[in-house]
Amino acid sequence: MKIWGRAALAALAIVAATAGGAHAERTLRLTVQVPTNHPVGQNILFFKEKVEEASGGEIKIEVYDAAQLYKGSEVPQAVASGAIDMGLVLIDEYAGTIPATGLFSVAFMFPDYEALGKAANPDSPVRQQIDELIRQTGTRVMWWQDYGPVQLLSKDAPLVSPDDMKGKKVRVLGKPSGDFIEAVGGVPVKIGGSEQFLAYQRGTVDIGMTGTTAIQSRKLYEVMDWVTITNHAQTEFLIVMNDATWDEMSDDEKGWMRGAAVAAEEKMRAETKEKNLASEKFIADETEMQVQNLTPEQIAAWQKAAAPAVDAYIAAAGEEGRKLVEAVRGLE
Repeated sequence: MKIWGRAALAALAIVAATAGGAHAERTLRLTVQVPTNHPVGQNILFFKEKVEEASGGEIKIEVYDAAQLYKGSEVPQAVASGAIDMGLVLIDEYAGTIPATGLFSVAFMFPDYEALGKAANPDSPVRQQIDELIRQTGTRVMWWQDYGPVQLLSKDAPLVSPDDMKGKKVRVLGKPSGDFIEAVGGVPVKIGGSEQFLAYQRGTVDIGMTGTTAIQSRKLYEVMDWVTITNHAQTEFLIVMNDATWDEMSDDEKGWMRGAAVAAEEKMRAETKEKNLASEKFIADETEMQVQNLTPEQIAAWQKAAAPAVDAYIAAAGEEGRKLVEAVRGLE
């Protein structure tokens, strides 16, 4: 009886340990290039709060901000390899190996927030195709962060005409924005978001390129004199997760993560337009930087000059890129 008792106790101990493991606390590390006071960083903290609240503390999210672990260009490989569980990454960082993912940086592809919203909607064939392409790297897209339109920054004088770009070194986000700069006669130089301030301060490039809110949050108005509102591209950040880590999670854990991701994406997209317009007003009213708005005729001249960038995107992305361009145009 004593032997049977010991065996029963041992079996119960194994069951208890197994049951305890199913509900054990899981900690996920998430790397972010921006500080947590940045709009993108704030959205990450919102996700963290929602996950930890929904899971009752069974999932903890550790956020490493301000590129203290990885630069943006390093995030795709770090997440795909499992070196870190999750990461924030500009969608353009995938364009070097998966050219079709550069769609949102193709110059003047999205004329307004409405067109962007349709393409980036989770149910959009455009969004679904891009998510699947990234999934093939062993990385799952959890949610998209709409960061708003991209503008051009300059010193001394505003950029009114495409001719103002000729021969100038321009900060770009990736290949698609580089194609745009080459189309208008400039020299593209890829510089990470966290490296912009010093690049502009030191004159590494003549012209900047970034989102409107970044001018405020990164204090770029201290090192550049003018922002020209071109709205020539849309910035989309992705929060990606190692696929193997996702696969080992329970159904409950996946549900908590999905729910928080949906909430974070909806919140970010709803606030983006308002925040971008607020930053533009802040720049005009509270800083020495001057804002240059363009007339419809001037915008048309930029669009005409940038047209070869669309052809360059399709040439690089092949059939997948052509289908995505057609899908975007079909949403109009």
